[in-house]
Amino acid sequence: MKRLTILFFLYISIWGVNNTINAQDDVTATPETEETDSASLLDSYLQVLESLTRERDSLNTVETRPAPNAYYWQILTQPTLFASPLHQMMSPSYSTSGDLQMQRLFSTRKVLSSFYTATPWLVTQTESDLTGQAAIRSDVNDILKSHDKLAEKVAAAKLTPTIDEPVEVITRRPNFWKFSGNTSLQFTQNHFSANWYKGGESNFAGNFTLTLRANYNDQRKISWENTLDAQLGFQTTESDKARSFRPTSNVLRYTTNAGYRAWKNLFYSLQVILQTQIAPNYQKNTDFVSSTFLSPLEVTVAPGMKYEIAWGKKKQFTGTLNVAPLAMKVLYVHRDTLVTNYGIEKGSHQKTTFGPNITLNTRWQLCKQIAWTSRVYWMTNFDYDIWEWENTFDFSITKIITAKLYLYPRYDDSNPKYRSGEEHDGTFMMFKEWFSLGLAYSF
Repeated sequence: MKRLTILFFLYISIWGVNNTINAQDDVTATPETEETDSASLLDSYLQVLESLTRERDSLNTVETRPAPNAYYWQILTQPTLFASPLHQMMSPSYSTSGDLQMQRLFSTRKVLSSFYTATPWLVTQTESDLTGQAAIRSDVNDILKSHDKLAEKVAAAKLTPTIDEPVEVITRRPNFWKFSGNTSLQFTQNHFSANWYKGGESNFAGNFTLTLRANYNDQRKISWENTLDAQLGFQTTESDKARSFRPTSNVLRYTTNAGYRAWKNLFYSLQVILQTQIAPNYQKNTDFVSSTFLSPLEVTVAPGMKYEIAWGKKKQFTGTLNVAPLAMKVLYVHRDTLVTNYGIEKGSHQKTTFGPNITLNTRWQLCKQIAWTSRVYWMTNFDYDIWEWENTFDFSITKIITAKLYLYPRYDDSNPKYRSGEEHDGTFMMFKEWFSLGLAYSF
């Protein structure tokens, strides 16, 4: 269709040029310059005509493509004007007669008819052009058969390779365990003059932290995460005449969480948290121990659901959210003299409470030099609430020199003495903070 249109416009243009030349021949006293201009105009037109012919020939090039289905070969080739869709379009009484093959042909021709009507400028050739280029063969009627049996040609071949040395097969199972950790040693120093208007006590402080992780994940159903956190810090104190150092950070916590995948990042889980302290803590200027190892010991057993968090292109924000509708918390105090300090009846060493529990552990890599690690813990027995939010900001100055900022708000109204006001200043909200500079190492 496109070629017919081009030929039509070429015919009109040539006819107009011939009439112009004849009219100029009839006019008398035509200058010689006008005859030269007409000849140059005709040469330019013939050059344009030749370029259009070359472009038409390039558009008529047919690419042979294999058709996955013989019934649809017409719509898979280069846009071509076929006679069969035109006959079907011009014959309203055309029927498929309920034949499946005829229905396929009818649908194919219907699509081509719509294509001819909507975008006729894309049709670059006719069916006769396609046949003349030998893209369609109508003289091959016999079915091609192969008389060679490939199995007979390779019958003498040996499929077993010949190896002179003995072969030992080693089976290696994938290792689903991943071990990691980090440690740091930080130092701080404070100095107050004797006449400092708000008072104060000069001191030196050091803080040691250690985190060990052993996580199992078979990438299918089972996951098991184990984390051991240890924090131990001391500072010098001039006001305590009984000893030169007092503990500042004093935490030993082990968390284990076993999960079975329910759906994508959601797991059925069982979380167990054991928390106590490492070094004993004394009341100022006395030898009375206020807390020590296993006094107290908090054990939280929380069956529920765990959701794994991984946000960002490079997973800058990761974490786990564990929700237990009914958790059990056991408070154990080993020393008899400290039993009543934690609301346990005299003569007993433990008490058990039940209630909902939520634990959220996250790590956010704010940038290459700053990381924020957070732990949120909440539990209640509908009589008292314990809420903790530990925040650690790590600032990487060099590969091993780092700074740490530790923020720890805590709410606890479970102590009977705090409730009665004996050891209470009017609020159950507590806060702890320290900032230090030192060395750190990750492995």
